[in-house]
Amino acid sequence: MDTPRILVVDDEEEICSVTKSLLTKRKFAVSTATNGAQALESIRKEKPDLVLLDFRLGDESGIDILNKLKALDKNIKVVMVTGLGDEESIRQAIVAGVDDYIIKPFTSDYLNDVINRKLKTGGA
Repeated sequence: MDTPRILVVDDEEEICSVTKSLLTKRKFAVSTATNGAQALESIRKEKPDLVLLDFRLGDESGIDILNKLKALDKNIKVVMVTGLGDEESIRQAIVAGVDDYIIKPFTSDYLNDVINRKLKTGGA
């Protein structure tokens, strides 16, 4: 089996770096993007198996980026990462087609479990 490719999209470079380090140690191929334009370019070029997408990307909405990602590849698996636990934010993400969501803070083991579950089950 090929190494799963994961794209981490967060406007905080430190979050991208730490997440990339954690996931690389778990044998994933990881790329990062700090804005929507970089994320879309990465989707086109690298065709990741899964995207970890921050709900808020500076001036951009993670929901807007999610819609653009799904327009490029309707089957791409996207896990929304948010510090917002409110039901409206979660509802927006689900309506936009997110495969799952993770509320910050979370452990690296939990993140790994969510990723593995999404990659093995095709998003169920």
